[in-house]
Amino acid sequence: MAKKQLSRKQRERLRHRQEILDTALKLFSGRGFHNVSMQQIAEASEFAVGTIYNFFASKEALFDELTKSCGERIINELVVILKGAGNEVERLTDLIRHVPALLEENAEIVKLYVSELGTRGAKISKSRNKEDFHIILDSELQKLLDNGIRKGVFRKVDPKIATLAINSTIETLAFENVGLFDKTTVTEMFDKVEQFFIDGLLLPEGQGND
Repeated sequence: MAKKQLSRKQRERLRHRQEILDTALKLFSGRGFHNVSMQQIAEASEFAVGTIYNFFASKEALFDELTKSCGERIINELVVILKGAGNEVERLTDLIRHVPALLEENAEIVKLYVSELGTRGAKISKSRNKEDFHIILDSELQKLLDNGIRKGVFRKVDPKIATLAINSTIETLAFENVGLFDKTTVTEMFDKVEQFFIDGLLLPEGQGND
C-alpha cells in the first residue's frame, strides 16, 4: 500500500519543526543546554515563543527529541548495513568500520548528549531502554551472529551476550572520543575493535564460509 502523501500544511509543519530542532542544536552546542532559553531558540529560529511551545512542551522535551531523532538516524544506518549485502563477517566488519564516519557526522549532537549524562543520565538511560530503534539494532545484530554460528562461521558463543558486548564497546568508545574528535585516531581505534571481535568470533576453519 502506497504511503499517504502529506498535505502542504503538514509538510510545512514538519519543516518548521526541523528548523527549530536545528537551531536548538546549534545553540545548545555553542552555549550549553542550561545556558539557552526557549526565548533565545525562538529568536534565533525566527518563530514566536508560543510557536515553539506548540511543537515542544518544554526545553527538556525539545532536547529529548533531538537525541531521539539523532539516535534513530544513526541506528537506521547501522541496521541497513546489518541487513545489507555480503556474508555475516563482511556485514559485521562493515558495521564497525562505519562508526567513525557516523560519529564525525553526528559529533555535535553526540557531544551534547554526553554532556547531559551527568545531570540527566538516569532519565536518559531509562528512556533509552524503551526506544524501539535500539531494540531493532540489537535484534538485527543478534540475528546476524546467530546465523553465523549456525553456518559454522562464528564460534558457538551466546549471541545475546556477544551483541551486548559489541554494542556496549562501540557506544562507550564513541562517547569517550566525541569531545576531542580526531578522525584518524578514532578510525585506528575501531580498526582494533574490528580485529578484536572478528578474530574472537571467527572459527579458524570457518573464515571463508558463506
